[in-house]
Amino acid sequence: MKFKSNLYHIMAGIAGLAILSACNDSFMDRFPETSITEKLYFKSVKDLETYTNGMYGYLGSSYSDVPSDNALYAEDADIYAKMRGEVNPSNDNVPRWGGNWGSIRSVNFMLQRIGGVKGDKAEINHYVGMAHMFRAHLYYNLVKRYSDVPWYNKDLQTADTALLYKKQDPRSLVVDSILADLDFAVKNMKEVNSKTVISRDVALSLQARIALNEGTYRKYHPELELKDGDRFLEIAAIAAKKIIDSKRYTLSKVEQDGLKSYESLFCSLDLTKNPEMILVADYDKSLGRFHNAQTVFDYNWGLSRDLMEDYLVLDGNKTKTFQSVAGYDKKSVLEVFENRDPRFEQTFMKPGYVRANSLIPNRVKQTLGGYAQKKFDPRTYDQISWDKSYTDLPIIRYAEILLIYAEAKAEQGKLTQNDLDISINLIRERAGVPAASLTNWLSQIDPVQEKRYSNVQSAQKGAVLEVRRERRIELACEGFRYNDLMRWKNGKLLENTPEGSYIPGYGTYDITGDNQPDIAVVGTKADADKIPAADKEKYKLTVYVLEGNTIELTGGNKGYIRLVAQVNKWKFEEPKYYYQPISNKDITINPNLFQNKYWK
Repeated sequence: MKFKSNLYHIMAGIAGLAILSACNDSFMDRFPETSITEKLYFKSVKDLETYTNGMYGYLGSSYSDVPSDNALYAEDADIYAKMRGEVNPSNDNVPRWGGNWGSIRSVNFMLQRIGGVKGDKAEINHYVGMAHMFRAHLYYNLVKRYSDVPWYNKDLQTADTALLYKKQDPRSLVVDSILADLDFAVKNMKEVNSKTVISRDVALSLQARIALNEGTYRKYHPELELKDGDRFLEIAAIAAKKIIDSKRYTLSKVEQDGLKSYESLFCSLDLTKNPEMILVADYDKSLGRFHNAQTVFDYNWGLSRDLMEDYLVLDGNKTKTFQSVAGYDKKSVLEVFENRDPRFEQTFMKPGYVRANSLIPNRVKQTLGGYAQKKFDPRTYDQISWDKSYTDLPIIRYAEILLIYAEAKAEQGKLTQNDLDISINLIRERAGVPAASLTNWLSQIDPVQEKRYSNVQSAQKGAVLEVRRERRIELACEGFRYNDLMRWKNGKLLENTPEGSYIPGYGTYDITGDNQPDIAVVGTKADADKIPAADKEKYKLTVYVLEGNTIELTGGNKGYIRLVAQVNKWKFEEPKYYYQPISNKDITINPNLFQNKYWK
């Protein structure tokens, strides 16, 4: 992955610099107190640029919603171990007290050594602002994990024993420090005419993202005893509006290789000039920069029925919910695509889809639920192998900023129709979905959304519910869903066993849309043996025997596909599981650390 064109060429000239050498990210690892590197480095603006280049990897992209209610995940994740009761501070299932500490120290290392830098003040402040931005980002990741964490604004030295072994600072202090870092970054960073170089708008975007997260977390988590969520929601709305008002970005309507504009965003070989991109991870086959987005398709997860049902149905110049359609709960994998929000077909694999490395329509694995993720699937055959995908990946895109703005305003009860028109309705227009009416949102509350998010606290409840739907749909498979559930205090939704497509009974089924049977679902091996060998050969049937399989149907011999290992196995304890415990081993090393009160 590259963000800047020279990122992979800066290593040789500064091999002795600690941030760019191989480093252990442990909290206790420290740079030497003195070194020739420090005496020779941090003298020019170029030194700051080179040093901050090494921080670009702190920001990344995602192409899945595992783990969350958007996916059926055939493997495992930390939250599932928690919900099975397998995590406690005394066992090895708790990640060690580490994570971002080494990276935070690398940022502080620079900030403590800028006094000798000579050059244009504005240029110096740009890179100093960038370092503050990175520290804010790294620290907020720790806050999301632990809530209270020790705040450090200097790189620790050997003699700093008291600081090394200090206790956590309260969340309120740490988050205010994070916001101060972001304020500094926004005020001092400059605009850069590149989608792969970090600019002021990236800092503004992170300010909006973090403030929205903190505002909703404080609003919906009374256990924090922090009642100033609206303060952060206002910061989020203001930051997002500054980006909107700059008019530097628009939602992309670029269609490439016959794909719609939305779908094109996620399988493009070049996003560096795309008008929607605020920051892009630029991959390149010729330079050997690859990722693994090809694994999104039918590899070890599928998409969920719960997500599928949230996409609206188009009804002329209006929309209606999928649940309002007669027989919605028994529609086949072919029928669910009828008259839906076009983003549905651009995210879920529609029957008949031929992958780039194949000549025939794909038969989706029923062992992953029957709904395959199409979004991010590369469209050239040479990318369909392990670690060989080289499509560019969005890190921050303008659609997220519009969603942040709408959510922050709705949570405050201040959303207007004009706000809706400059945010959600632009997203809907690009997707090909009729515009939303605030009046309808407020007066015609969807009971499905109301039940799902029963704790919504806003004078504009209907607007909050529908903005959440739009966020779930527009940002599906981009790594936001799990954190959204956490900040909205909807972790209980993770208790539900994820379900896939509907199977009306034992028999053969067409799942490619060619009116020919592709799969057979039967109860036992004896039933499978009864299928005529001629039919098996003629149709190349894939036969699923449920007895002893990893999947079952919710109704026994009919119903929705689900993974046997996940049925009635999860319990989400509130508020305990919103926080990560600290390992007892780390508390032994630093007795001043205190365990989260819900994990004692």
